Amino acid sequence: MADFLLPPGTNSFHRFTPESLAAIEKRIAEKLARNAKQEYREQLGEEEKPQPQFDLQACKKLPDIYGTVPPDLIGEPLEDLDPFYNDRKTFIVLNKGKTIFRFSATPALYILSPFHPVRRAAIKILTPPWNKYVEYTFTGIYTFESLIKILARGFCMTEFTFLRDPWNWLDFKLFKKLAVLFFPTQIVLKMRKC
Repeated sequence: MADFLLPPGTNSFHRFTPESLAAIEKRIAEKLARNAKQEYREQLGEEEKPQPQFDLQACKKLPDIYGTVPPDLIGEPLEDLDPFYNDRKTFIVLNKGKTIFRFSATPALYILSPFHPVRRAAIKILTPPWNKYVEYTFTGIYTFESLIKILARGFCMTEFTFLRDPWNWLDFKLFKKLAVLFFPTQIVLKMRKC
């Protein structure tokens, strides 16, 4: 009984293959057939709808109960560990920091299957933890460039200032969005360290 309650550690990681996708499609077809039969029946009580597991959500770290991820499976598409997604076309990818990235197994842009080399390369580029550092670096460079323009030209009061140039309107709007997205994240991270 105790073996049933705990996940089997590193044995729970399985590569996402065309056979995995076929098994998901089969489960979806079975569920649709089951629902079609039950559609005309009256249900006495409301069934609880299954919910995704909180600790297996996208962008969270994989719980330690699953053990260490084998090095050959890092950055590779894996079958979803959450039973909620058994009948949904999804797969996960884990990075070195054991962060969960969840992807749709449907064709991207209607042409790139999950097994297409271009899509696999894009997934490998997206999942490493350095991706966030690149984002922060470009945000810093962009902010520095805007600050230099504002200091050199002025902000908006006279002719030839920063906001009098229509190209800079877009820059200013993007800068406001970046500030809203970036700075609250930093405040929350500092609060968590306390």
